[in-house]
Amino acid sequence: MLRTCLLGCFVLLLATPLRAQFQPQTTYATGSYPWGIAVGDFNGDGKLDVAVTNGSDNTVSILLGNGDGTFQPHVDYPTGTRPTSVVVGDFNRDGNLDLAITTLDNTVNVLLGHGDGTFRPHVDYATGLNPQWLAVADFNGDGYVDIATANYGPNYQPGSVSILLGNGDGTFQGQAAYPAGINPFGIMTGDFNRDGKIDLAVLNNNGSFGIYILLGNGDGSFQSPVFYPTGENPRVGVVADFTGDGNLDLAVGDCIDNNIAVLLGNGNGTFQNPVYYQTGDYVSSLAGGDFDGDGKLDLVTADAAFNSVSFLKGNGDGTFQANVDFPVGSDPGWVAVADVNHDNAPDLVVANYSGNSVSILLNKGTDFSISASAASPGTVSLGQTSTSTLTMNLLTTFHNPVTLACSVQPVQAAPTCSFSQNPVPFDDSGNATAILTIDTGTAVDALLGSSSPRHESLQVPFLWLPIVGFALLGVGSSSRRAPRKKLTACVLGFLLFGGLIFQAACTRTRTEILQSQTYTITVTGTSGSSQHSTTMTLVVQQPVVQ
Repeated sequence: MLRTCLLGCFVLLLATPLRAQFQPQTTYATGSYPWGIAVGDFNGDGKLDVAVTNGSDNTVSILLGNGDGTFQPHVDYPTGTRPTSVVVGDFNRDGNLDLAITTLDNTVNVLLGHGDGTFRPHVDYATGLNPQWLAVADFNGDGYVDIATANYGPNYQPGSVSILLGNGDGTFQGQAAYPAGINPFGIMTGDFNRDGKIDLAVLNNNGSFGIYILLGNGDGSFQSPVFYPTGENPRVGVVADFTGDGNLDLAVGDCIDNNIAVLLGNGNGTFQNPVYYQTGDYVSSLAGGDFDGDGKLDLVTADAAFNSVSFLKGNGDGTFQANVDFPVGSDPGWVAVADVNHDNAPDLVVANYSGNSVSILLNKGTDFSISASAASPGTVSLGQTSTSTLTMNLLTTFHNPVTLACSVQPVQAAPTCSFSQNPVPFDDSGNATAILTIDTGTAVDALLGSSSPRHESLQVPFLWLPIVGFALLGVGSSSRRAPRKKLTACVLGFLLFGGLIFQAACTRTRTEILQSQTYTITVTGTSGSSQHSTTMTLVVQQPVVQ
C-alpha cells in the first residue's frame, strides 16, 4: 500500500455539468509503480497525451491519446533514479512540449520533446536533497519557463526550495536555494498578493505541519517564508479562486487526518484560518476543476487506502459538500484533470501505484432539458404534415450539441420525422431550438376529408343483356311471328326483364367514412452520456370505405 501522499497541484479551471458523474474507469498499462502524471499534446495532433513517471522502472511512460478518451500502449523513456513528479512546459520555445521530472538522484531531468510524441535523452540539473515535487512558472518575468522543486531533505530536518531559472533554450541555470521549513513535500505557484509576481506555497508534512508562503520579488528571488498551520500531514494542494472574489485560495490535502483544509486568500499574500472537509482514506493527491458544470470550482482527491477518488462539490463561496467516491485502480497516487475526449468536460487521469496502470474516468458531460410544443396542426389527413418546436436548455455550463432521434408508436403505417437541424448546438445563453416535421405520407384518395356517403354502380359484363333484349323484341314485333319466333320473343322478353332485375341487384351504394389513428411521437436528445426525451401526439385521419 502506498503510504506516501503525492502532490496534486495540476489544476485546469475549466468551465464545465450540475452533478458530477463519471463513467466507470478504463485502465491502461504503464511501467512499474507509476507515481506522477502530467497531461499535454506531445505530438501536436490536437489530442491530449499522458506522461507517467514509473518509480521502480526509472522511466517515464508516454501514452498517446486518440482524442476520444482512449490511449495507445505506453512507450517508455529512461529517467534518473526513482522519478517522482513530472510537469510539462515548452522550455526551449520551439512550440513542442517538454518534460521536467524530479528524481531521488537529487536532480531534475529535462527531456526535450521532438513534437512527434518522442523525447530526447534526459539532461540533469542539480537540486537540493530528495526533491519530491516541482512546479514551473516564469519567476523572473523574462518570458522563459523556470523550475521550482520542493526538497524533502533528511527526515525531520529542514529542507529547501530550489529555483532553476530557464535560459529559454531548454537549459537551466544552477539552483538557488530558499528555506522552507521541515521536510517540504508539495509546492504550488500563484500570485497570492496580486502584484503581478509569482509566489510559492510549500507544504510541510513533518514537524511544521502547515504551509509556508514565499512571496516573489519578480526577479526570481523570494522573501522569507511565512507559516500557516494546517493539519498533521499536509502534502498535496491546489491553488484556485474558490469564492470568485479574484483572490487565490488554497486547498490542502492531509493523508493522516484524511481531510482537506481550505484557506481563503485575502488578496494581500495572507490567508484566513483553515476550514476542514472530510475525504476518503489516505489522501495522496488533490486536484480542482468545475466537474459538474455549475460554474463553481470543485475538488477531487485520490484516496490510496480506498482505491477511489473523492469528489467534493463546491458551493462557490469557498465551502464544499460531502465527498462522493468513484472507484479506480489499486493504490491511486496522483490525479490529474484534463478533457481527454474533447467534450468540453474535465475528465480524471489517475496513476495507480500498485496497479501499474492509469485509470481514465470520463466525465459524463453535458446535461440538459428538452421539451416539445404540441403538434400543429394536431389533427391531419393522410398525406399532410405537422410540426412541433423542440426546445433544449442547458442545465450545466457544458455546451456540447444534442443529437436528436425520433420514434413513433404504433409503428404500423407510422409517420416519418425530420429535423430542421441535427445535431443542435446551444447558443451563448445555453438555449437551443429545432423544428420537428412529421410527414404522414402520400394521400391515397382524392376525396380526403369527406365524411358523406357516395353511390356508384358496379359495372359487370352481364349488363348488356337488357339492351340486346330490347333490340331483339323490336325485331320480333316488326313481322308476322311464327310460333317459333313467338317462342324466341318470349325467351328474349324473359331475358330482358331478368337483366333489368339483375342490373338493379348489382347496383349498390358504398359509404366512405374517416377513420382516426392517434400516434405518439417520442423525440430523444443525446449529448455524450446524457439522454432525455419528450413526447407529443398526432391524430391522422384516413378514408375507409364500408
